[in-house]
Parts: sequence; C-alpha cells; structure tokens
Amino acid sequence: MTLHKEGWQSTLCAPRSNVPGGAARVLDSRDRGLPARIPRSEPAATCTIASMKTLGLDLGGTKIAAAIVEDGVVLEHSARPTPQSGFEAVLASLVSASRELLARHPEVRALGIGSPGPLDLQRGLVLFAPNIAGMTDAPIRERLEAALGLRVVLENDANAAGYAEHRYGAARDFSSSVFVTISTGIGGGLFVGDAVIHGATGAAGEVGHMTLLPGGPLCGCGHHGCWEALASGRAIAREASFSYGTALSTQEVFARARAGEARALAAVERAADFTGLGLANLLKLFDPDGFVIGGGLSQVGAFYLERVRVAAERYAQGFPSVEIRRALLGAAAGVIGAAAVAARAETQPETQPETQAGSSG
Repeated sequence: MTLHKEGWQSTLCAPRSNVPGGAARVLDSRDRGLPARIPRSEPAATCTIASMKTLGLDLGGTKIAAAIVEDGVVLEHSARPTPQSGFEAVLASLVSASRELLARHPEVRALGIGSPGPLDLQRGLVLFAPNIAGMTDAPIRERLEAALGLRVVLENDANAAGYAEHRYGAARDFSSSVFVTISTGIGGGLFVGDAVIHGATGAAGEVGHMTLLPGGPLCGCGHHGCWEALASGRAIAREASFSYGTALSTQEVFARARAGEARALAAVERAADFTGLGLANLLKLFDPDGFVIGGGLSQVGAFYLERVRVAAERYAQGFPSVEIRRALLGAAAGVIGAAAVAARAETQPETQPETQAGSSG
C-alpha cells in the first residue's frame, strides 16, 4: 500500500482525473498470479449531484455545527454547545442554528443532518445517542421538517464525514473508497460512485466492530477483540496506562512515543499494527480504489500513518496495492457531508435510504 502525501489546493468537485495522485498506483504483480490495479486515464466518476446550496448540520456529543454549503464549499457556518437536557432542547438548538443561516440564504430548500446512532433512516429516528442525554427514539427528521419547512435527510455522522471526503476531499479522484475515522472510537463508511453504501439494515461501515482478535479486550459493543477495542485512541491510552502503572491520555502516550520511550512506542505500534490488519482485511473484501483515514489519530501524521501503512502492506502482501490517504477536510467534513447527502437526495430522490444505520463507533 502507498501512503499519499501530496498536498491539496481546493475542495471543489473538479474532474477527478485532474486531481493530484489521480490514478491508483500499480503494484508490480509479476510472479504473484494476481492482476495489478488498473490505472485510469479517464475520471473514475463524475459529479452527478446538481449544484445547489444546502444546509448541513453535524450533531455531536459536545457541539452542534451548522453550515451553508455549495459544491463542497462552506459559505457560512456557526457552532454552539450541544444541550444535555433532552431531545427538545437539542431540537431547539438545531432549529435556532438553522434559522440563523437560512435567514441569509432563503433559497436553500433541503438540509442534511449527521447524527451519532444507531439510527432508523426509514422513520428518521435517532434510536439512541450515547453521548447526548435524552436522545432515545427521537423523531429528529419529522420535527426538523415541521419546524423549518424544508426537506430533511438523516445520515450517520461517520458516513457523512466520509462522504465529504469521498466527494470533495482526499478521495475525490476515487470511484470507490473506504473511510475510517480513528479517535476515541473507530467508525467508517463505504462509498461507490456518488452513493453511500448502507447495507440491508443500515449497518454497513461499522468497521470498528470487526473482530480482529478473538478473546481480546472487551469493546463497548459487548464483544471482545473488536478493532475499536484494540486500536482506538482510548485503547492506546488504556494499554500504555497499564504498562506505566499510571493514567495517561492518548496525547501523552504519543508524546512519550515520539520521545522514544519504549513502553509508549509499543502501545502505538500495537495499535497501528491492528489498524493495518483491519485495512488489509477491508482491501481483500471490497477492493476499493483507496482508503481515507480521519479522526484525531490521523492528525498525528506520518509518525502514526507510516506504521499503519507498513502493517497493512505486510498483511496484504500479494494483493494489488492501494493508497492510504489522510483526511483533508478536518472538522468541516461533518457539515459538508451532511449538506452533500441532502443535495444528492434533492436531485436523486430514488436514492433515499430506507434502512437503519448504526453508530459511528
């Protein structure tokens, strides 16, 4: 696998063949009996979403972000704390943030909202949001539509961020991509063309709950040995804290690892190895054009990502090469992706999700 290091200069949806690193690199597959990845001379996919302004909302455990977005470009944005006093307070804050922006952009006729879950996309419900008090069976789509008079599209928050990277960010020259976000937990999303892959029940992309080590550490989902329990920021802090005999944050572990401390470095390398294993498994299953790594751990940069790349290459030896890229859009990905799914739904109504969607990990 190759780690993409080139810079990016625009978040506009340009012809995909004109983007730096536009063709997936080909692994020399001689003597391996496997086909090399075919380089494309034409764009892998085109921008089929009509240009329009839409409103994107990103509902987080601590912050609500809102933005007016057009073609992946944030035109205006705002943010406020997420209330922790129940659904009605959250709804009021979402409505207030939306009205503030819509007053200056009255032409907007659709909004998308990215929310933690699990979700019921068909009924527009947040079934449960573990970090937001009172968000149980919350009819968020219906209530927002009633309050704002706009079409509302509900999407899983990790899917929304990944979709932004797929359409306008680090994967915009890929026809297919897998997004993996690694922070406190691990989530992901699967994308082909301009579509989000939800799966039969909406649980597609729950990569953090793939079992990588049977009998391993207990995960928050109730199973043992999940990717999230082995390689998330929380897992790194847990492993290092046990080794040192004192509580350490993820940031402290990385600082000690950079300084060459063996115990901290061992925790980082173990997590990177499991992430490489997870990516290699996804490569063998989906054969995407590339991976995008987002979340807090991606911000560590090459110190961490190069270790992930080496591990992924080792576990995928003999398979076609694929690029691993760091997410480009940062904190804006959530609102950009939410706005993008609303634009897609407005122009392609038959693509509306009709399933449940899981959490972001």
